[in-house]
Amino acid sequence: MIPAQVGTHDSAHRSRPVRVLHFSDTYLPRRDGIVTSVRTLMSSLAAAGHPSMLVVPRHPKQENEPGVLQLGSMPCGVAGLRLTWPRSRHVAQLAEWKPDLVHVHTPGPMGLLGLFVARSLNLPIVHTYHTDLHAYADAYRIPAVGLRTMMRLYARRLGTPTPEIEEDAERRGALIDGINQLLLSDADAIIAPTAAILDRAKLTTHSDRLFVAPAGINLPRTAPKAAEELRAAWDIPADAPVALFVGRINREKGIGLLAPAFAEVVEKLPSARLVLIGAVYERRWLTKLLAEHGITDNTVILGQQPPDVVAAGYAAAQVFAFPSMTDTQGLVLQEAALAGRPSVLCDPALHASGPLGDDAVLAENTPEGFGAALLRLLADPAAAERLGEAARSRVQSLTPDRYAEAMRQIYEHALR
Repeated sequence: MIPAQVGTHDSAHRSRPVRVLHFSDTYLPRRDGIVTSVRTLMSSLAAAGHPSMLVVPRHPKQENEPGVLQLGSMPCGVAGLRLTWPRSRHVAQLAEWKPDLVHVHTPGPMGLLGLFVARSLNLPIVHTYHTDLHAYADAYRIPAVGLRTMMRLYARRLGTPTPEIEEDAERRGALIDGINQLLLSDADAIIAPTAAILDRAKLTTHSDRLFVAPAGINLPRTAPKAAEELRAAWDIPADAPVALFVGRINREKGIGLLAPAFAEVVEKLPSARLVLIGAVYERRWLTKLLAEHGITDNTVILGQQPPDVVAAGYAAAQVFAFPSMTDTQGLVLQEAALAGRPSVLCDPALHASGPLGDDAVLAENTPEGFGAALLRLLADPAAAERLGEAARSRVQSLTPDRYAEAMRQIYEHALR
């Protein structure tokens, strides 16, 4: 299967406005790549004359926002996510907005609601496969019985036969393939942010319905002294070499590799600091991990921060550490590049098909290999700066406007 690559056209070729109904199980105050991608897309679509409405689970700390419909929800106990079960009244409520198309961004109950709405209103369905479900199920140790229950509930809600799972199949992976079959079989277009996910997921569909379209983002501008002020606020010495990680500070993001890798760095460069920005869901595990590898005093945990503080973090760092093996695109790689910071990653599939290509360092997926790659850049600021500038030049074309235009082309395909 060869996925279709999406090009761009001049705005003069744009057709009538398309009213897009988006569905996501994750949204503010939680911050992740899906939230960033959806918010960027909706803003750029609106600027191009294509209205959007986003349907999300309600969160107690979430503010009211135009164009965002919050439905009653409850916490599910995994990484701050919340659940909403699709109901028939939601269909009538959303039909009043007169959407032309449904765009599903997540595979949870909100994604199921999007599929249910599309079927009920006879609308085209576009599905972006943002998340490597197989890797996440393993990282969070989701029991097979839970996945089987989810698959059966989805099938019942959609009025579809439950997919048959082969007896000798790996249970967890086969069940996720079954859930994907339920969610994706009706899709008029399936979008992969990069081809990396195609190496790990069975997206069974016709090639003319499969598209590769990386998201485009912007990075907030930083004040001239933003880096200096962030270092001062978090007691990071002005001359300390800094490696930065941005994302959920959790198992599935490779923190279990990053900690011993940075211990290798500290052994040869004791002044180095590791800065972690993102939500922490297993504080006790993280504290123990840092202590086991002797890097507690060399690690600064900022927690989840607003975009301007994240941008200051990039400005304060010399290198960006990306130890994840579960990302389908890694928008933080683009953010780091826009800030002129080089990245070290260990996922060969993402390195081959991701936004940075050879303008990022591919390290071995071992503490020794990853640590050595970080150390080379931290110890050679000039080399780090050259690689960072090359990465910045490479991602300049991945703008939000081009992303929205690529999406518009896919929407037109689905509408046809």
